Amino acid sequence: MYVVIVSRGVPGPSDPLRGVFELDQAKALQDAGHRVVIAALDARSARRRRPMGVHVTAVDGIDVVRLDVPLGRVPVRLDHAVHARAMRSLWGAVVDRFGTPEIAHAHFSHYAAALVRSGVLDSGSRRVPLVVTEHDSHLRPDRVDRLRDENCRVGLGAADRVLAVSGALARILVERYGVDVAVVPNVVDVDLFDRPSHRRPGINLLSVGNLIERKGMAQLCRAFLTVAEGEPSMSLRIVGEGPARSDLEGLLAERDPHCRITLLGRLGREQVAEEMAGADGFALFSRWETFGVVYAEAMAAGLPVLASPCGGPEGFLSPGTAVVSRGFEERDLRAALTDFVERLGSFDRDLIRATARQKFSPGALAKSLTGVYRGLR
Repeated sequence: MYVVIVSRGVPGPSDPLRGVFELDQAKALQDAGHRVVIAALDARSARRRRPMGVHVTAVDGIDVVRLDVPLGRVPVRLDHAVHARAMRSLWGAVVDRFGTPEIAHAHFSHYAAALVRSGVLDSGSRRVPLVVTEHDSHLRPDRVDRLRDENCRVGLGAADRVLAVSGALARILVERYGVDVAVVPNVVDVDLFDRPSHRRPGINLLSVGNLIERKGMAQLCRAFLTVAEGEPSMSLRIVGEGPARSDLEGLLAERDPHCRITLLGRLGREQVAEEMAGADGFALFSRWETFGVVYAEAMAAGLPVLASPCGGPEGFLSPGTAVVSRGFEERDLRAALTDFVERLGSFDRDLIRATARQKFSPGALAKSLTGVYRGLR
């Protein structure tokens, strides 16, 4: 089957994580025998320096047609109009080079809505079926901004099949937009993270996430420093970068005189996999996750997981793989961390790895998506 995946971009040297979920999915589908092309529309502002216009290339063996336009944050109506016009140009470049696809699979309602508004799905001799995978972390139970709300109503409303990366997100889409939603999680490169362990002496915890308020890094650090008072061999390494770094540095300067917490900055996935191979457990007290791919990556590395009740991960974490705190209060986080440290030696790491492969491997996800596509033919 010939599938065009419509995405926000593809990974590159200046932004190695942009569009990485879409690329992983494309590779899984191509390995399963499908013909896959990525149509990437990057409408960030001109401050994100990159060549403008249409470019045809290949990334990790996947053909990519990308269109870069300098837009950034603009009023909602202008955003809709520019994205629709840009999508017509991008779709035309894909069809001219590779032909009309059998399936259009858009990631994020923003791009699905642009496809619908552009009219390209109905422009050929037959309508191209539209599949939408939603995993926008800004779609939260308590608020959705106008731009996302309108895009969801247009993109999801016109989709032939709506997929969400977690049950928590699916419930939001059903309740707010009244659409039928199936849960298909993100692909995880389980082979990358399944590598020999080289754990150091002591109790070594790892956290990975952007240094932003939603990820709860300050709460994790405070809970860790309290619990570590009774565990002198404990250490915590944090991978990530963001605007909360200076606040974290201030917290550690005040409360971590023995430097038991290390801020590693932003690392690539290969480096993150190496960090996981050296850890005893993974911890992240995020406030909200639509899926939480880093929790799944930790499982692929065989790491027990410590999490908060943040939505997405609760759909795949279990007592055999994780400890989930009762809530977000400091006492709840300290209690969960204490329990986690006490139980670290009892987790079956081979079982954790096997669970990750069963749920998130490229083969498993390609099989699920193939079933979705066949249902639309």
